[in-house]
Amino acid sequence: MFIRLLPFLGLSLLALPLLELFASIWLAGQIGWWLAFWLFASAFIGIGILKSWRFATAWALVDSLRAGEVPMGRLFWVARSLLAALLFIFPGPISDVIGLVLILPWPGGKTVRFEQRSASAPQDGVYEGEYSRVEEPVAPLPHEPRRGA
Repeated sequence: MFIRLLPFLGLSLLALPLLELFASIWLAGQIGWWLAFWLFASAFIGIGILKSWRFATAWALVDSLRAGEVPMGRLFWVARSLLAALLFIFPGPISDVIGLVLILPWPGGKTVRFEQRSASAPQDGVYEGEYSRVEEPVAPLPHEPRRGA
């Protein structure tokens, strides 16, 4: 189903700059020079989000993975916040509104827990199996004296 939507996604990505341009022209006629202030402020907000979230989210994800869980909600939150930051940096009121919707808190996703051990390793530390000792003749190294000579 997602494959069928790819052409529409491409068209919408091409149409977004045109929609932003028309919305900016209309909004500039409504609020005047405040639009320039809005665009600069939203770009600074986007840069601030990128700077503040870069290391904080990376370390939080590493800590969660070390604890043995894959937090789907946190992964989704990181992706949303980074996309929102990029949309804030992109000039235009439509991308700012989409970025604002993405940065708002949504209900969290589920966390998938996993064990960090091999699937075939036994729980009690006892390995069952059979073995037999095979004595193979070992040729002496050149510097060792020969046996039986």
